[in-house]
Amino acid sequence: MKILFSICFSLLCSFGFAQNSVENNTQKGNLINSVFYEELPITNLDDLKDIPKQYQEMIKTSKQIPKYYELLFNGSEALYKKEEKKRENPEDLNTGNMQMKETVIKFGGIAEMYKNFKTKTSVSSRTILDKEFLVSENLQKINWELINETKTIGSIDCRKAQAKIGGDLIEAWYAPGIPTMAGPSIYWGLPGLIVEVRNKTQHYLAIQIKENIAGTITIPTKGEKISPQEFQKKVIQHAEDYKKTMPPMTFGRN
Repeated sequence: MKILFSICFSLLCSFGFAQNSVENNTQKGNLINSVFYEELPITNLDDLKDIPKQYQEMIKTSKQIPKYYELLFNGSEALYKKEEKKRENPEDLNTGNMQMKETVIKFGGIAEMYKNFKTKTSVSSRTILDKEFLVSENLQKINWELINETKTIGSIDCRKAQAKIGGDLIEAWYAPGIPTMAGPSIYWGLPGLIVEVRNKTQHYLAIQIKENIAGTITIPTKGEKISPQEFQKKVIQHAEDYKKTMPPMTFGRN
C-alpha cells in the first residue's frame, strides 16, 4: 500500500500539467523530457515449482529487488538507461538457506539504448559479464493492436494496446496526451508515451515525469562495435560457459 501511494502521489504531481506542455517542450532543441520507470517485482513464480527449494529461494530473492530506469525523450529520439542511484537493498541478500552478495550476471543486458524514431534505428550499449559492446540495428517493429479500453494512472488518461513478440503477449498502456513514440526497454511505436508495459517476466511502470529540463540526448559510444548477429552468438556462448561453472541442479518434485 505504501509503494502504491508513493507511485500515485508522484504521478499526480508530475502529470498535473504534462499533457498540455510536453508537445511544446519537445520542439525546443535545448529542452528534453524525463521519465523514471520502476521495474516492479515478479509476483507469478509458478514456473519455479520444479526447481529445488534452495534455488527457488535464491531466484525469488533476486526477482524481488526493484530496478529503476530513466527515459529521456524529445520529439524524434529517446535514450533509455538504468538508473543505478535509485537501487535499493544494497546489502547482502538473505535467501533463507544461504547468504550471497548481490551479483548481476549480465548476458546481453542493456546499459543504454538510443532510439531514433525518424530513421527507425537504435544504438545500444550492452554487456556480457564485464565486457561492453556497441550494437547498432534497425528498431524492431512491434505490431501493436489498439484496444478500446482506458484507465487512469496517477492523473493521466491512458489507453490500452497489446502485441505479440516471440510468442509472448505484451500489454501496454500509453498516453495519447503525451505525443512521443517512446517507451521503456525495447518498447516503442505507440501514439503516445508508454506509461506501463508488462509481459510474463517484466513489468515497467512510470513513477515520475519531469518536463522542460535542460539536457541533451546522446548516442552511446562506449564498447566494442559488433553486429546484432555476432553479439547474440557471444551471449549464447558465454551463457553456456557460465552454466558449466554452476553446481548441478536436480529437477522434479520430491
